[in-house]
Amino acid sequence: MIVLAFISALPLAAQAPAENTNAQAATVEAVQIEAVGTITGQGTTGRIAKFTGTNSIGNSIIAESSSKIGIGIATPSSKLTVQGSATNPMILGNNTGSGAGVQGMSTGGFGVIGKSSRTGVQGICTGSVGNGVWGSAPSDTGVFGSTSTGRGVYGNATGSGGVGVFGQSSAGNGVEGSSPGGTAVYGNGILGVFGQGNSGGSGVYGNSSTGVGVWGDSGSSDGVFGRSTNGTGVHGMANGVGVFGEAGSYGVIARGSVGIYAAPTTGNTIAGLFGGNVQINGNLTKSSGSFKIDHPLDPANKYLYHSFVESPDMKNIYDGTVTLDEKGEAVVPMPDYFSALNQNFRYQLTAIGAPAPNLYVAQKMTDNHFKVAGGKPGMEVSWQVTGIRHDAYARDHRIAVEEDKGKERGLYLYPAGFNESKGKAVGPTGKLFADQSPNLENVASSQ
Repeated sequence: MIVLAFISALPLAAQAPAENTNAQAATVEAVQIEAVGTITGQGTTGRIAKFTGTNSIGNSIIAESSSKIGIGIATPSSKLTVQGSATNPMILGNNTGSGAGVQGMSTGGFGVIGKSSRTGVQGICTGSVGNGVWGSAPSDTGVFGSTSTGRGVYGNATGSGGVGVFGQSSAGNGVEGSSPGGTAVYGNGILGVFGQGNSGGSGVYGNSSTGVGVWGDSGSSDGVFGRSTNGTGVHGMANGVGVFGEAGSYGVIARGSVGIYAAPTTGNTIAGLFGGNVQINGNLTKSSGSFKIDHPLDPANKYLYHSFVESPDMKNIYDGTVTLDEKGEAVVPMPDYFSALNQNFRYQLTAIGAPAPNLYVAQKMTDNHFKVAGGKPGMEVSWQVTGIRHDAYARDHRIAVEEDKGKERGLYLYPAGFNESKGKAVGPTGKLFADQSPNLENVASSQ
């Protein structure tokens, strides 16, 4: 039984001061205790009591154990543990001011951890500006998500201009995904994943030991889109495939002053490798050219190379053989597109089997054929005709045989051939060596 009482102060009579003193009379108050009611009840050790009625108490849902507080649990595992089943939020922080509704802070661990069979942490922003979930860390991870089979971090933007997951970093990685066997970062939406990095950092960084570092999937737009004002829009580096693109139409699309730039890490490796047909809707400029095939006589052990035939003109070559008639003449037909494609024809004739000093072109190209005469009846003649292209594209894109280097003056396509350093190379490779001065292998490994 508990007795509820209150204390009242009643004054007592003042006592006279002692003799021969100047002390003033003092007033002493007496304390009187009056009982006004009785409360009954019982509880469990460690449970915080509460009023269960006007004059009774009992257990509340709050417990204290080992300096830990539990709500809905008798043996809390954390300083504050809330446990139960509810359709509404278990913990709700509502701040009508400018501060945080719920804030978690830690000097060495995680500020806030969310764990669930579905969504670990969910943030909803109802305003026109703001963030559903926002994480900030001076030197570590702003938002960290981990899952065994689901999504570590999932962002969903329903608006036309929203971003599902946005990562921004002044020096490190805006968004980093790591997966031992699955998808490190997966984005699906208008902007599946958008990352912005400043001061040398990465907008989006993905790392996977066996799976996909960064995977972009889009139904009608870009699976992965990278844009940079001064650096690299999308940079891929790996012991295997640095950047891999696969699609029903275009695996990789690149656009810029240089759409795609590729450089080998060493002189013996390959900047670009294509395992199928290659189409170039423009001029192909190269230092040399050849074909490479398995050697016909030893295909298992050797390759065979042949060089291209070069010309300062956009020249086509046609050749064949023809047999002269009883007059020692022959008409050589050409394809029906020949005159529409070519102009400025050149002829070569060679008699086969016997000399033919009088062999000549009796009639130049007319209506896509020319005439040979001056040989012996039945003689076989080898012929060759060349023409300069004058189709629409060739007329608008004539090859400039000699060209001033302009802004590339002092740089070289092949600096080693002129005893110049690699920093004098034309293009991004030369800039890397000129700015950073290591070899290209070190540049690649430092990225």
